[in-house]
Amino acid sequence: MSSPFHTETARSLATALTGDPFYRTVTVACGEDEAARLEMLDAYFALALAEGRQAGRVDLADDAGNGAAIWTTDAPAALRQAAYAQREDALRALLGEQGFAHFTAIVENMEHALAQHDLQDAWYLSIAGIHPDAQGQGLGASVLAPGLAAVDAARAACFLETYNERSLPFYARLGFVMAGRYAEAVTGCDYWLMARYPNAA
Repeated sequence: MSSPFHTETARSLATALTGDPFYRTVTVACGEDEAARLEMLDAYFALALAEGRQAGRVDLADDAGNGAAIWTTDAPAALRQAAYAQREDALRALLGEQGFAHFTAIVENMEHALAQHDLQDAWYLSIAGIHPDAQGQGLGASVLAPGLAAVDAARAACFLETYNERSLPFYARLGFVMAGRYAEAVTGCDYWLMARYPNAA
């Protein structure tokens, strides 16, 4: 079910993240058609928002749909698996054969890298983005604050992966530490794994 607000939030995420190597690689079917890529990413993020609401956590940046943070949480595994399977079927149709193959391969590569870290029970900040026109107003930190508070209340660790080296100081200010830098073969780009651990207090 999609509301106008839901649509605005998906469009903001698409606009914010359209240059990200992961999203460019999974939308390979669009070629150089940036308008088509934006439309495909609109649908991609609408699916991600739906999955997050069903089996994770979604925090919205503001009342104008300027962005969101989507988390995988400690929801029951069966619920998370069912929501992921539902989104996976939709992504297969949305991205096309090559795009979905890229999606699957990148996820597998990242999961392989993640396996050496003790984060299997951690929360995962899967998507975070603010519309470029609304950046620089503190929305990035404020949209993450409720999720991080929930992580802390659960005394859980959390992690994220980013291809954007410029975002590393931002996440460091929120308590994330560098866990690794990896070369990802499908995108041909490096990404960074950052983790945030519960306080020992």
